Amino acid sequence: MGFPSGPAGDRALELAYDPLRFLERARAAHGDACGVTLARESVVLVSSPDLARKVLRDENASFQKDGTAFFPGSSLAGNGLLVSDGETWARQRRLSNPAFRKAAVETYARCMIDVGNRLVSQEWSKRGVRDVYADFNDATLEIVARALFGADVVGERANRINGAIKDSFEFFGRRAATGMIIPEWAPTFDNFRYNEAVKRLDEEVYGLISKRRRDIAAGEEKGDLDLLDRLLLATDEEEPESKASGMSDKALRDELMTLMVAGQETSAILLSWACALISEQPEAGDKIANEVRELLQSKPPGSNLDAGDYSKLPYTEACILETLRIRPPAYMVGRCASRDVELRPHVFITKGTTVLVAPYLIQRDPKYWNEPTSFKPERWLVQSPYSDGTLARDALKNLGPNDAYFPFGGGPRVCIGTGFAMMESVLLLALICQACELRLPPNSSPPKPKALITLRPDAISLLVGPRPRRT
Repeated sequence: MGFPSGPAGDRALELAYDPLRFLERARAAHGDACGVTLARESVVLVSSPDLARKVLRDENASFQKDGTAFFPGSSLAGNGLLVSDGETWARQRRLSNPAFRKAAVETYARCMIDVGNRLVSQEWSKRGVRDVYADFNDATLEIVARALFGADVVGERANRINGAIKDSFEFFGRRAATGMIIPEWAPTFDNFRYNEAVKRLDEEVYGLISKRRRDIAAGEEKGDLDLLDRLLLATDEEEPESKASGMSDKALRDELMTLMVAGQETSAILLSWACALISEQPEAGDKIANEVRELLQSKPPGSNLDAGDYSKLPYTEACILETLRIRPPAYMVGRCASRDVELRPHVFITKGTTVLVAPYLIQRDPKYWNEPTSFKPERWLVQSPYSDGTLARDALKNLGPNDAYFPFGGGPRVCIGTGFAMMESVLLLALICQACELRLPPNSSPPKPKALITLRPDAISLLVGPRPRRT
């Protein structure tokens, strides 16, 4: 029983230079539990379903987020669900859960569809090369802001919030690219710009919280509730009714910031990768367009997609599921052992050790996946004209007993916004492929993954143009 074997020496620079290659080489040389030193810290890389299950689910109480130091934006996220632990996390999760139930998520579909329709009818209405990652960053930022704050985020306020969020995300990208974690209080120009962006966001968010509390106290009624409304009205079901209380302003602020951080960039990355993969296999885009056309033909003339159509687009959903498999935005999941844990015989994790679980490796492992590096949406279809029986059986096993697919994390801390992210990406991809063709520009290569905090495309310019009308 002891610390897992691994490469000698400190490998922090090697990891920072090419994280994906480092992960692949570490597993090839040392197996599914690899002990390594990173910046003088002991780290264990986990790359098998059984060990991932142990860390994320079976022994989840023994592993916490605190101490992993993988999110370089603590003043932005505060102590929200992304980084909190223990009873703080449990209570915030209970209070937040109702805002992400199916019925609630479906009320946000309208803004998703509005933004998607505007993207294809304006920005992508003429044939040309587009930076699709930049376009999706703008689109998903608008969606998450409208879902969080509704009609209160328009005009100049929307510009202020969006500008501050962009400044914060650019800071994360620069910091991740350098591999240096400089304390946010250090007197650097980059820190100054970042902290000013957080200050601007705080002013806007606390102002919105205060306004909504006044509206609720005054008995103002409104139609559809946004996420801020739902979080303000939430009470902890486990507290006695006489003592039931909601979130403090600080807790609300932290959750809203966390949802902006976690819900915007990852969706932009997912949609960018989906479009890139479809540009390499245009027939996949054709199948999505056919699926949408057949669905709309079953509706009254002039109808558009709506929230209820999400479950009626199986091939489009399969394209998103397959994108998440081979290009998971959260390619590594970090935890820190809060006590000594034996993951299995001879794999011992001591208290304070960081564990990195690698969905990127597990979801591309040939032990569990046929054609593991190929984009095969049909592997997710059981009953469909496009299904592949062998691949579908393969995927069903990996969703079930194998636990070899977890792009949104696993166990109690599985991403609370999974339903929101799936609906958003499926509806937007359906609208895009219905209206547009996606191709790689002439003499260009497919985009390469760039592993920073998330698995981004290095550069992703695609030739976008209107889809020819069927006659």
